[in-house]
Amino acid sequence: MTVVPERNPFVYDDPLPPGELVDRDAEAAQLLALAEGGHNTRLSAPRRYGKTTLILRVLEDARRIGMNTVYVDFYGAVAVPEIVRRLEEAYLKDLAGPVRRAVINLLHSWSVRGKVSPGGVGGEVELSGRRGHEAQLSRVLDLPVTVYERTAARTLVVFDEFQDFLRAQGQVDGLIRSRIQFHREQASYVFAGSEPGMLAGLFTDRKRPLYDQARPIDLGPLPYADLSDYIAGRFERGGRDPGEALDALLDLVRGHPQRAMLLAHHLWEQTPRGGTAGADEFAAALQAVERETGERFEQTWLTLAHAPNQRRVLLALAQSDASLYSRRTLEAFALEKGGAESGLRGLVALGEVRDVEGRLVIVDPLLERWARRRGGATAD
Repeated sequence: MTVVPERNPFVYDDPLPPGELVDRDAEAAQLLALAEGGHNTRLSAPRRYGKTTLILRVLEDARRIGMNTVYVDFYGAVAVPEIVRRLEEAYLKDLAGPVRRAVINLLHSWSVRGKVSPGGVGGEVELSGRRGHEAQLSRVLDLPVTVYERTAARTLVVFDEFQDFLRAQGQVDGLIRSRIQFHREQASYVFAGSEPGMLAGLFTDRKRPLYDQARPIDLGPLPYADLSDYIAGRFERGGRDPGEALDALLDLVRGHPQRAMLLAHHLWEQTPRGGTAGADEFAAALQAVERETGERFEQTWLTLAHAPNQRRVLLALAQSDASLYSRRTLEAFALEKGGAESGLRGLVALGEVRDVEGRLVIVDPLLERWARRRGGATAD
């Protein structure tokens, strides 16, 4: 007889289903209420911090109250034609019935260009080049108007990894402002991103077109008690006891959603049915996690090679028991105050470091542990 292995309940390599959302009920309710009231929001969180799971929950709740929903992931889309394609595919995937057919017909009509007569000779001319692509983007951004005309219902549009959208050549933030400002009745937008510094700059810089166009919502760490209940509950349903290892796990991950699921996954693997996780099981789980994440952290280190001050600040925050700007820390990590400031700004913009109640912390506790154990207070 074939023995089917038990399914590990801790998913860490994909967003959790909306029903598995840990805590975040207040943020979900706030996002939905603002969208229903016609307000745009800016949802900022470091990578792998539960942002997508929260978004999926809000979209599900929005559909339940009769709103149309469209989710667009712009990760890696930095060229306008690719941005247009992502937008078109999102509308066709998320809409259904007559409204989807209306969007299809509209997109098809745009592919047929008007006739002109250059030199007196008739022919069809297709828009091309940057201006043509931006004109096409402008029309796709106006699709909520078409959806509203067919459904008389507001559309919640989520632009995830929005910072990549704004890396496209041209004044795309000005273009999007020029369109969404006329959608107050037809659509509400959530601009979500995992590079908090860049995202904040786009909406807080008076010189940028999107200045003050969205209410900010930042995701913080998950509460200790909520994570504890979530992890312990799944261990218990699987006939296991997380024991004293649970406290060690929670102390290490500091409320980081994905890192908590990753470590819980491996702790589950080390704990047999009917068993209790202790120091040995936790050590084995942590060793498995280190094998899995080590290569990624080395790659992060390599990507910072062009920014030695960021490397030094990362090491200083991980290894020094004094403040970043203390003379002892600056000297130990070969930093000038200006270099420390610029390195810190860069790490904050990337979402690697954040201020938690006046204390600078590395967002990923496993990266912090890797940097602390790396040895050598140098950036080489």
